[in-house]
Amino acid sequence: MAPRRSPPRLRALALPVLLAASVGLGSQRSQAAAASVAGKRPNIILILTDDQDAHTGGDWHMPKLRKYLASEGANFTIDVANYSRCGKLCCALPLPHHHPDWAVRAQQRCGGRLGRDAGRLPPLHHPRPGEEDRPGLPAAGGLPHRPRWQAEGPQYLNQYTTEFAYHVPPGWERWFAIAGDKGPDYYQWTVSDQGVLRRFGDAEEDYSTDVVAREAVKFIREAQTDDRPFFLYTTPYACHRPHVPARRHIDTFKGLKIPRVPSWNESDEHLSKKVSFLRGLPAIDEDTAAALDYEYQTRAETLLAVDDLIEDLIQALEETGQLDDTYIFYTADNGFKLGHHRIPGKMSPYDADVRLPFYVRGPGVPHGVELTHLVGNVDFSPTWLELAGVPDPLAGHRDGISLVPILRADEEVLADPDRHRVGILIEKPATTGGYDKHMPILTPVRDPLDDVFEGYRPVLLPNATWPAEILDWEHQGRNFPATWQAYVEKGLAGGVADPIGYSSMFGYMLYCNMTRERGLKLEAVMRAGNEDFPSAHYGLCVVSHRLGLKLKYIEWPDGRELYDLHADPHEVDNLFERAPRVRGGQALMLRGRPG
Repeated sequence: MAPRRSPPRLRALALPVLLAASVGLGSQRSQAAAASVAGKRPNIILILTDDQDAHTGGDWHMPKLRKYLASEGANFTIDVANYSRCGKLCCALPLPHHHPDWAVRAQQRCGGRLGRDAGRLPPLHHPRPGEEDRPGLPAAGGLPHRPRWQAEGPQYLNQYTTEFAYHVPPGWERWFAIAGDKGPDYYQWTVSDQGVLRRFGDAEEDYSTDVVAREAVKFIREAQTDDRPFFLYTTPYACHRPHVPARRHIDTFKGLKIPRVPSWNESDEHLSKKVSFLRGLPAIDEDTAAALDYEYQTRAETLLAVDDLIEDLIQALEETGQLDDTYIFYTADNGFKLGHHRIPGKMSPYDADVRLPFYVRGPGVPHGVELTHLVGNVDFSPTWLELAGVPDPLAGHRDGISLVPILRADEEVLADPDRHRVGILIEKPATTGGYDKHMPILTPVRDPLDDVFEGYRPVLLPNATWPAEILDWEHQGRNFPATWQAYVEKGLAGGVADPIGYSSMFGYMLYCNMTRERGLKLEAVMRAGNEDFPSAHYGLCVVSHRLGLKLKYIEWPDGRELYDLHADPHEVDNLFERAPRVRGGQALMLRGRPG
């Protein structure tokens, strides 16, 4: 009888601000690994930025990304975040579905605020010695909890504060995670370094993206003496608000302005075709436009440190002889509007929020190509497992589809993107920051006989079970302009340009000082600071090269929208009332591949 093989050891670096882990590599060799030098099983690196979109040029001003990833790998130009909110990606990694029921629990667990009264979830509690009988964080949907995949850029979880910093989730050999009570920041921030608090100040060398880069490089250099493959998950805070660039990059893009595309400060004519609360939004005035332009400039400048991080990692891999055995994935958790459709922030179904930069380089990946396959965050886990040669324990239950045939340059899949996927779900099943930490309010089924999303969302609970103000906020959003104006006036009265809770952050003080030095008006900076989007929605992005289709369908509580993204890439001309009706015709596309 052949000797029983021991399971491979796990090697990991955990940095959510640099979060890295082992992939639990199994004994099987993948075909992708065979393409690498000496037949080694590949290393995998994910670089995940925060709030970086692809629709409005979030990756246009990163020359090192172009040099090291775009030129040496593949650029997926249609990468869709099915839920445009911080935290959902960390839950898409271990879980099989992007159904709303999963997303609501995931978003409560990993995004927004992990409220202790958050719906079905018990309090976040990691037991100290002697407290093992108290419940810890539950597994969503009854799946086994896989902490090594639980990662939030740049945090492990949004309430992973100093109170819980001693806790290092199982499965991570190296743990370096934001654990500050004030959240992540560019300066004056705190981490859990292997369960021990470590504080950084406001010196130039304390800039968080640079610290993340140094820790990642250190891990890569140490990895060369270990024959196990590694998984490195590095999540810099850039380009999240408040946009504070590294000092060496301040004003590099002075005068850079948001491209004035049709969706930016959308016209009355176009806005009148929409069916959500957006119809009632006022136009963006000149002062607010100036504040938004400065955000666009400083966002791009924060990403220059990420550009440096990319170069540092590539050079470390090359110097240690590991580059040819390593897959590098670069993407973001969600996009971000800066006045598009007249509103800043995220959480909408429009491309400014859901279309992301996505680059991959590694063994067998074509060089310098742009791929128009429809891909999404749910594809990551099956891809990594297949690259690692690990049987997928959730195979047959995932909404995600492995990208390995594309990365291996399979001629049939490259030539016919429809073989990968033609449709992907977009959703926001809950309200917004003020309420969704407590309960999910779900978009109702408008026509039970023709529900495009049947099976993809739970049945709406009776409206009578929820307070009237929540339903009004959820279904109409009609109070939004007045509510936001009240926030602005409150901030003006207090002299603090922060109605959404950033004022406790050191970086916010720096950013406010920067805006004052450039003559921006306090009220305009505040008005540009919105991040709420008070309406749930369900949508479907359909891309079929065979049929020549590129469509976006959205269901709102108050109506429906349909956009032809070939003719209208900025989503300003709602075609729904003019489109032919085909009952149930979208269902095939929702379920992924064509028959």
